[in-house]
Amino acid sequence: MLKKAVLAAILLAFAPVAHAQDSAEGPRLRGELTYGDKTAKVEVIEYGSFTCPHCARFAREILPQLKADYIDTGKVKFIFRNFVRDRYDMAVAVTTRCTTSADTTKAMTETFFERQKEWMTSDNPYAVMAEIAGDAGVSQTELGNCISDRALQEHMVEMRNFGIESYQINAVPAILVNGAKIDMHSYEDLKDAIEAAQ
Repeated sequence: MLKKAVLAAILLAFAPVAHAQDSAEGPRLRGELTYGDKTAKVEVIEYGSFTCPHCARFAREILPQLKADYIDTGKVKFIFRNFVRDRYDMAVAVTTRCTTSADTTKAMTETFFERQKEWMTSDNPYAVMAEIAGDAGVSQTELGNCISDRALQEHMVEMRNFGIESYQINAVPAILVNGAKIDMHSYEDLKDAIEAAQ
């Protein structure tokens, strides 16, 4: 019941953006985004939303430290999973997947978090989204096809539902270390959890 309710609410909220299609041709990157050594002993998962200011802060301030200290050194595998909450979040989440390149999706994800205040407060947020996508090499035609792809929208909702059902995620950013949610208020809290898991 929860799955259907959440899916219906988000797709309805997203409807003004574009007329949804059952399917659309073109490149689409699905699944979670993985950073670092896939065999690392410690796995850190973030469930994040593009319209969440605290998620943007995590991306700007905490993730770079995590990369330097643990991801780039092979100690941590970091995973980002979308947790869509509203139509703008859905629009951005889908926009970042208008490619088959994980690197391009990661770059767009970083940019959307960096420029969150700009596009969220713009008179025309979709124009800024299109600009960011264009800078990443996504054509206007492909972007239009991509954001109206109902299957891709549903994929984003399914990722959210998995977090709700598997980890009882009810707020973002939600951080898990080796499958356990942690109460994180600072990078030091995350470091402590990682060190305890090694």
